[in-house]
Amino acid sequence: MELRPSPEESQALARVWESQSRAEGPALDFTGPRWPAAWCRGSEPASSAAEVAGLLREALGWPEWVRLYAKPALAVVAAARLAVARGLPKGVLWVAPGTGAPLEPPSGPPGVAVLRGDWAPDRGAMLWAQEEIRERGLLYVLDESATAFRLAPGGARERFGLEPDLALYGPALAGGRPFAALAGRGPAPDPGPEPATEALAAAASLIPRAARSDTAERIAELGRLLFLGLDYFTRRAGLSDEVAWEGPSALPRLKGRRLWAFIELAREEGLGLQPLVFLDPSLEPRQVPERLWPRLARAAARLKVLPEGEKAPLGWRDAAETATCARVADILAGLETES
Repeated sequence: MELRPSPEESQALARVWESQSRAEGPALDFTGPRWPAAWCRGSEPASSAAEVAGLLREALGWPEWVRLYAKPALAVVAAARLAVARGLPKGVLWVAPGTGAPLEPPSGPPGVAVLRGDWAPDRGAMLWAQEEIRERGLLYVLDESATAFRLAPGGARERFGLEPDLALYGPALAGGRPFAALAGRGPAPDPGPEPATEALAAAASLIPRAARSDTAERIAELGRLLFLGLDYFTRRAGLSDEVAWEGPSALPRLKGRRLWAFIELAREEGLGLQPLVFLDPSLEPRQVPERLWPRLARAAARLKVLPEGEKAPLGWRDAAETATCARVADILAGLETES
């Protein structure tokens, strides 16, 4: 991604770096594919599985049917039964471009291939994996558990231009409650145990909000601002080679030799990160300079001085001699040993 901050953004980044002040507002958590809690509180709690399935089908546009299940494993079993009905084996092959995982099942011949797009490095990798699945004649399931409505209103299917037989959706669409949905065209699988009432109510409230086009646009803009902050602060700290990033702005992936130390320092500043970053769409882009950038700046500033000893100063302005950070020191020591 080409990083070109506006003049106003450049000025704000410089102010944050010079200030080293603590961030305003509550902590931020980007560690899982959760949606804002307020989106999961339906005013009509008595939603049926058929109603929720209809909402998801309407939001997606492409499926002929949607079936709901109490958990993702049951949806995968339903897909395997569809494969058997087509004369294929029931084994499931998990395909995850970008993770380095082999294109083979743990045991037994596969009849179903489940393709994940959350770690995909680019569109080409996903299209190559799709072609491989098609050439092997497998029932093709796109796993949208992490990518639904984030990469685009149509998820990974729309973002990468994919044409799966089925698509799988997970608990994120019910606010983390046990939930799964299988969508597709052609013959539909048999129904199974349905999600609990609470999960159905959460999904009925969340799906219309998450499916709006401006939701994906906001997430992508938050990712752009995250990239701007990481680029500026790691360069100022001389850490461009130690902490880096890649992937689409709507679902960024962090990498680097000292990433885990940076993640730990960011956590202490009130910013929850993992290598795969799930941005919170309840955060408004205008809030980023006050809530996100100071946390990135302070984590970068602290990581800059971390190799100098056991202490991890809290920042340039308010470092204290008693401010130790043994856990980060242990992580750093391990990284240095491995290198």
